[in-house]
Amino acid sequence: MVVSVLQLAIRPGAEDELVRAFEEQDVFGHSRRSGGFLGGRLLRPVQAGDPVVVIAEWESAESYQGWLDNPVRGELSAAIAPLLAEQVVPGRLYEEVL
Repeated sequence: MVVSVLQLAIRPGAEDELVRAFEEQDVFGHSRRSGGFLGGRLLRPVQAGDPVVVIAEWESAESYQGWLDNPVRGELSAAIAPLLAEQVVPGRLYEEVL
């Protein structure tokens, strides 16, 4: 299992709108249907100006790469792009050790 950690820099004041868009676009549902997605969390920052964080668990690094290569992911990214302050870069992958 690997864990992807993605940070999204959000336009000031757009946090609630991003959460709504993430839910309405069913991002985790599409991730699940792409294969190898085990679950995820969307974390809103407590302090204004900090990024929104998406943490997701995947069966393997290949499963995560499959999601990155999925055209649906590109469509979902385009839908939330107006809410972001910066371009999205792929999340970093981590292995759980303890």
